[in-house]
Amino acid sequence: MDLVCRDSKSWMEGAKIDKLTRGRDQPFYQSSHDISHFLAVPEENLLVPETQDKDAFDHLYAFFLFYGMDGAGDFIPIKQLPEKYNQLRHELPHNPQDEDDEKDA
Repeated sequence: MDLVCRDSKSWMEGAKIDKLTRGRDQPFYQSSHDISHFLAVPEENLLVPETQDKDAFDHLYAFFLFYGMDGAGDFIPIKQLPEKYNQLRHELPHNPQDEDDEKDA
């Protein structure tokens, strides 16, 4: 993910990025249907499924990018991804008190 579009000016013109509501100043996510071809997708074009089924993710090349999943069901990226993008994986702090509060509600 890039916080803003970092593709070439000619790519942005061809993809009509500046005609988007949020233009080039929004996160762009790298999407892939195979390991050799990645596509930059603006955040405003992403759709959230009505129901999230993390078990449904089955991609032939996932092992090239991820070690697997952690206990929370989040993907663990291979070492090269954080190095390439110079960002460590964002971890939300685990607070057992939050789970107790949800049970009491």
